Amino acid sequence: MSQALIKHGYQQAKKLLFIQALLVVFVASLGLLKEFKVVIALLSGGLAVFLANCFFVYKAFSKSGAQANKQVVSAFYIGETIKILLAVGFISLAFWLLPGFEIYALIGYVAALLSQWLAPLIIKTH
Repeated sequence: MSQALIKHGYQQAKKLLFIQALLVVFVASLGLLKEFKVVIALLSGGLAVFLANCFFVYKAFSKSGAQANKQVVSAFYIGETIKILLAVGFISLAFWLLPGFEIYALIGYVAALLSQWLAPLIIKTH
């Protein structure tokens, strides 16, 4: 039973990552209306969230089973901590490499976060 739940959760997480990737690409493509550096900034902000979430999904689903319950909790907390550090690092790098385009990187970041916050509305969870 627990393996089926884990598999279902992993599938839901992959769906969210896919939707998030589509949203990041869509928002970045809107930057073409302005200039190419805006596209790069929007993409950088969105990728900061997306790549951090990819790591979290990998880490959170790396352990499973009732026998490994402490390992599961530990993997979840380690994954969440590193996810936050990665997101902060990636957005900081975008700010540093794209001076003058920080607002666009932040818009891309927030747009990617919105897909995560709205996930229960986007993905049918039962």
